[in-house]
Order: sequence, then structure tokens, then C-alpha cells
Amino acid sequence: MKKKIKTAILIIAGILLCLGVVMSLTNPSSNEHLNVVADYLNKYDMSQIDLNEEEQAQYTAYMSSGANANLMDKVVKPMFQVQDYGMWSVGKINNKSVTLGIFNKVIIIDEEEIPKALIERRGVVSE
Repeated sequence: MKKKIKTAILIIAGILLCLGVVMSLTNPSSNEHLNVVADYLNKYDMSQIDLNEEEQAQYTAYMSSGANANLMDKVVKPMFQVQDYGMWSVGKINNKSVTLGIFNKVIIIDEEEIPKALIERRGVVSE
């Protein structure tokens, strides 16, 4: 009976070790996190955000001036950080988790925080 338990424990440990190696090898990079955020922002309808009239006018003027092409470089990248935990990674904006990277995939875990952080950073609506 003890031999079967030891064998089962060794098999489980081996499986967990293999899983850990696969997870660390497929941990997405910072650029992959940024690409997912960029894709999300390209598809996001900023009119969904509850802005007052002044903020909405400033945002509209900012975006119509062609600044949306530089939104990622000027606004998102300076606020965005990826914490790598070895087997997975977490993308954060203003220390709030917004993306999760695991098994070579990046998913957005807080869709509301990304546009909210952009609006809260006065650079989007006041530049």
C-alpha cells in the first residue's frame, strides 16, 4: 500500500513539474500584453465612458487631432507594467491588474479599468 502511495505522489509531482515547465516556457511577454491592450482600445467605444461635457469635448478634440495614433506610446506604455511571476504574468495600469498572461495567451481581466485609467490620466483629455 505504501508503495502505491509513493508512486502516486511521484506521478503527481512529475505532472506538476512538467506543467510548471510548460507554463514558464509559454509565459507571454510584455509586448504581448501591450498588443492585447492596443487591440482592445482600438475596438473600444470611448463614448461608453461616463464623461462630463468638458471632458467629452476635450477627449473628442484630442482624438480628432490624430493623437489616437500615439495613444499607446504616449499614454498607455508609460502607465503599463507587466509583473512576471515565472509561470504567468500580470499586466497592470496604475497598479491595478488588467491583463493575465498564461499558456501563451493574454486575456483582459478588468475591461473597465483600461479606459478608466486613460481618462483619469489628464493627459488624454487635456493634451
